[in-house]
Amino acid sequence: MTTTEVKNEKIIAIVDDDKSLAQTTAWDVEEAGYKPFLLKNEHFHNVNELVSVIREQAQGAVCDHRLSNSGFANFYGSQLVAALYDLKIPSVLITQYTEMDTSFSIRKWRHKIPVLLSREETNAVNIAEGIAICQSELCGKIPSTRKSRRTIVRITNIDEEAHESVVDAFVPSWNPHRAVRFPASLIPENLRDLLKPNITIRLFAHVNTSAEKSDDLYFEKFELAPEPDEDDGLA
Repeated sequence: MTTTEVKNEKIIAIVDDDKSLAQTTAWDVEEAGYKPFLLKNEHFHNVNELVSVIREQAQGAVCDHRLSNSGFANFYGSQLVAALYDLKIPSVLITQYTEMDTSFSIRKWRHKIPVLLSREETNAVNIAEGIAICQSELCGKIPSTRKSRRTIVRITNIDEEAHESVVDAFVPSWNPHRAVRFPASLIPENLRDLLKPNITIRLFAHVNTSAEKSDDLYFEKFELAPEPDEDDGLA
């Protein structure tokens, strides 16, 4: 038994609707010094059912994002990782569809997803590091890139994606020249009524503006911002 194995005596659940990819991830988890737990091929109707199984059988999880292709579950891995986060169970999210999913189905839960790996980044080293990062955040040691602060968010458009409303926005304190897309459902309903196509609305929100990539940004605690003063140079 290696030093890593002695240090990491934990069982990690492997959540993936693709048996082949699940087995590959299990090998990576084992190489990282953990004991993998492969879930049986069954259907989970809601996230709480799967959370209960993981709580009973493991102390952490590595979850694929898209779980519905083979009928494994009718929810996303991002929702599962967020639910495990609330229970202080460290979990890493994996996606093969980074560009398509991060703006919507992942962003919706991003504030409770400390580590997101693309499929090509998923290996023993990154899994071990990811579990450690999650555990540290759950213990209150939040890295600067994950800390949020109240800042202006300029919403410039509202659109439809996957039959749900999404907005395009700029966060000047992060990058004033790069738009970011996120689900309109993150905004309180009373403010959502103000959103119109191609009309700019200024809101305050708590955003982790030190994030290095747009994929890592999360948004919460929205409130209406005052109109800019044309004389203050910020309009």
